[in-house]
Amino acid sequence: MSSIESFSFLITFLLGGVILIGCFVVLLVLKSISLKQSRWFLAIALFGLIQHLVTYLLFTTQLIKQWPHLLGIAFPLLYLVGSCFYLFIKSYGNPSFRLKKVEWLHFLPFVVMLIAFVPRYTASAQEKSEVINYYYDIIPDGMVAFSVWLQASLHLLLLFVYGVASLLLLYNKDRKNGVLLKRFSWLIVLLATLEMLVQAGFILSGASAITTEIVLSAVMSIAILLLGYWIVDIKQVLPILEGGKYKTSPLSDMQSERIEQQIRDYFRTDQPFLNPNLKIADLSGSLAVPSHHISQVLSERMQTNFYEMVNQHRIEKAQELLQSGALQKLSVQAIGEECGFSSKTSFYRAFKKVTNMTPTQYVSLKT
Repeated sequence: MSSIESFSFLITFLLGGVILIGCFVVLLVLKSISLKQSRWFLAIALFGLIQHLVTYLLFTTQLIKQWPHLLGIAFPLLYLVGSCFYLFIKSYGNPSFRLKKVEWLHFLPFVVMLIAFVPRYTASAQEKSEVINYYYDIIPDGMVAFSVWLQASLHLLLLFVYGVASLLLLYNKDRKNGVLLKRFSWLIVLLATLEMLVQAGFILSGASAITTEIVLSAVMSIAILLLGYWIVDIKQVLPILEGGKYKTSPLSDMQSERIEQQIRDYFRTDQPFLNPNLKIADLSGSLAVPSHHISQVLSERMQTNFYEMVNQHRIEKAQELLQSGALQKLSVQAIGEECGFSSKTSFYRAFKKVTNMTPTQYVSLKT
């Protein structure tokens, strides 16, 4: 076996291994119910990176020449990586997060690129083969137009912008697992920067695209492995690997369902959340159910915890009062106290976490 064949085999082996590991991490994320809707954003962002590694693999093994119709088939997904990563950061730890109408614009670059790629998807195998052969050739004169570089780097520029936006969001707010999420964001910024620099360097030097693909694939592989390692380190995901926090619990599915119904009925009829000093021990005493069983049901069946559930009910009550015009008669602090909050600060913080706006902004939006 020649040195070139050995190198090609090594690259194929490494890329294949990273792709498998990446797919495992994506499945792990999707199974993590505790991450709630944020898991979908993270899974899409990771999948966008992984599918691009598949493209690198097709080029480094030259399999793309045998299957030309695979050329660029999933390239538009790269325009989802940055936006979905940003939405993951924004929604992480916020069980009530919902996309606003204006936030759907984050997906516009993906839609535009998908439409722009329609002619390429419908091209013949011969036309695609000509494009593929061009990638394997040395770039004439060692120079390309700025427009060519921009087209090749646009998704990286977008990824860089979203990485910086994620960092700004994290540094402006105290977020759960903030240190880990900042690592995520810095890695995204570094990945986008390195890939743009490497890509620009190879294009300006006149190197073949296949050489560029090998170096870029190595950079992206390292990034995916680091992301995967850090994702497994998120405490909400770890219980999946450990078999679950409550794997030894004697609580049956039927018992869990009954306790869940008790909790829902009690909160609906008695409204215990109006008590600012409510504790899980109080709920346990009222329902005659051990507190650890309540915690298990909240976590496994209702995908929340005691304080999140209490605050959610309090905010729903506050929304009812605000929509009824209570703000004309009561102060914001008084409304918060009516709903069970012990201070104006805690009311504001919880309200904004659930609705992404202040009580005053909420009233303005509803009127």
